[in-house]
Amino acid sequence: MLGAKIIRFPVLPSTNAYLKEHFSALPHGTVVTCDRQTAGKGRFERAWHSDRDLLMSVLIKENLRLSEIPQLGLISAAAVFETLKKHVPDPLIKWPNDIIVGGKKVAGILLESIIGAKRLNCLVIGIGINVNTAAYPESLAKKATSLKLATGAERDIEELRLELIGNLDAFYREFKLGGRRHADICAENSCLIGKEVIFNDFKTSQKGKVLAILENGNIVIETAGVTAEYNYGEITFLDI
Repeated sequence: MLGAKIIRFPVLPSTNAYLKEHFSALPHGTVVTCDRQTAGKGRFERAWHSDRDLLMSVLIKENLRLSEIPQLGLISAAAVFETLKKHVPDPLIKWPNDIIVGGKKVAGILLESIIGAKRLNCLVIGIGINVNTAAYPESLAKKATSLKLATGAERDIEELRLELIGNLDAFYREFKLGGRRHADICAENSCLIGKEVIFNDFKTSQKGKVLAILENGNIVIETAGVTAEYNYGEITFLDI
């Protein structure tokens, strides 16, 4: 069960880093939370600003294939979406790892794997939700929002955290039994499907149209009449 063991700290450099350092001594499903991170990061080592927010990481130690990692990203996004839709109007999922409200980022997900002897030892799922932040520095104000800024009301972070853990556990259990509801949620509530995007595949920048988010966690983009499938580590978006 995810969340059967919860470890709480007032301050940590990073909840993901803590689990990566201590994973061997901790059971599957351990959740680490803190009130403030001093060295939080997002995808591609981008800094994560945190202030009165929900910060947590979950340890996955059950047998997983490397090919299943992108699906854990969809599971995480679906769990965050299901949690937030009760608290904020019209949240959308930006593949592969963000939740958007009013065109601004309200939550982010970071998956980090520990691989040894050609097998996946464990996976760490880091989740940050901007909850009660009242203002952002100028450099972030056009890109980030919080539940408080979006609705005018503060939320109880601990209640929100427990709700999120419950949703994450439910989706993970369904996945282990062959369920794919998480993939449907991510596709049906995507802010990208049908949109023109500019993306970089770490070789060149290209313009294309997003056609689908697949059950395997990949995205399908049509560029100049050619359709291609990408995984979460192969591209980054430049215009959104």
